[in-house]
Amino acid sequence: MDENNNVLTGDIAALRQFRDIVDRNINSTNQVENLKNEEKRLDKEINSNKKTLKDNIDGTVKSRRNDVASKYDSEIGKEEDRLKKIKDKRSKAKEKGVKERITEETAELTAQNKELKGNIRTALKGERLPRFCGSSFYFALFFTKGASEVFFCGLMMILMCFVLPGVVYYLLPVNKDNGFTSKVILAATYFVVIILMVFIYLLIAGKTKKKHEDGLKNIRQLRERIQGNNRQVRKITRAIRKDNNEEVYELGDFDARIKEVEDEIKRISDEKEKALLNFDENISNDIVKEIESKEMPRINDLQKEYDETVSQKESLEEIVKETSLKISSEYEAYIGKEYTNLERIDALIKIMENGQAQTVSQAIDLYKRQS
Repeated sequence: MDENNNVLTGDIAALRQFRDIVDRNINSTNQVENLKNEEKRLDKEINSNKKTLKDNIDGTVKSRRNDVASKYDSEIGKEEDRLKKIKDKRSKAKEKGVKERITEETAELTAQNKELKGNIRTALKGERLPRFCGSSFYFALFFTKGASEVFFCGLMMILMCFVLPGVVYYLLPVNKDNGFTSKVILAATYFVVIILMVFIYLLIAGKTKKKHEDGLKNIRQLRERIQGNNRQVRKITRAIRKDNNEEVYELGDFDARIKEVEDEIKRISDEKEKALLNFDENISNDIVKEIESKEMPRINDLQKEYDETVSQKESLEEIVKETSLKISSEYEAYIGKEYTNLERIDALIKIMENGQAQTVSQAIDLYKRQS
């Protein structure tokens, strides 16, 4: 079509040329939409394959790194078990040595206590007193001395005067529902039990303390010597257990074996650290290359196809842009947008082919009248 003429004055050739432009615009637009869908599909597939590749690489590297570490951890675990057993044996040997040392250093005091206990038994026999009279319980009640024995006596008074009567009352097979009767029985129970306890106490005191006071005081002195020896034994025991000097227990063999195992654990740990460092710096890269060599060709092919699709789409978008501008500026402005679709253009061409119009303008007028 001549630049000096508009489409309205053009003939059938100009109309056919216009039809070709519109057809090309429509086909290019459809192809652009198809290529956009293909672009999205390829992009999604590429990203999916890349994620699968990354997960495969990360999983494989982690798994093989754990395999390397687990071999060393297994050996370290065995050595740590050995170390624990040796330390347990050392502890038992030390404890045995401590006990032997305590026995040795307290032997004289232990022997004295044995002799003093024999003297107490002899004294009890000489006084014709039961063994009960040589017990801590007896002396706390009848020869009370010191804060601990005073506390014990107070506790016994509470038990005998309050707790025991209550227990006896609870065990009595009588009706406890009657308020007044129950109170009378309870009071009577307390009275009887307390009187009975006082009677028993005075009876024992009269039979033993009053008749054999000098002998019992002598036994008391023997017991105090035993208690003094026991305090000395406890003091020696504490001092021995707090003593940090272990040379006397001859634990050198255990210490040497412990050091040997600890050195072995350190050696294995150092080897593990080096092996993992080598894995991170070298082996992991080889694993990545190995996996990528299998997977990347497929991803690269998809990327190439994606790039070609984008290039085709952009070329067609340029065609759509050019034809759209051409339709808008050179045709639509003259004939109106309603005559820029193929159906009406074909109808106008048919009118002109039938010889009913010589120009596009005449064809449009006739089309309007026929419509």
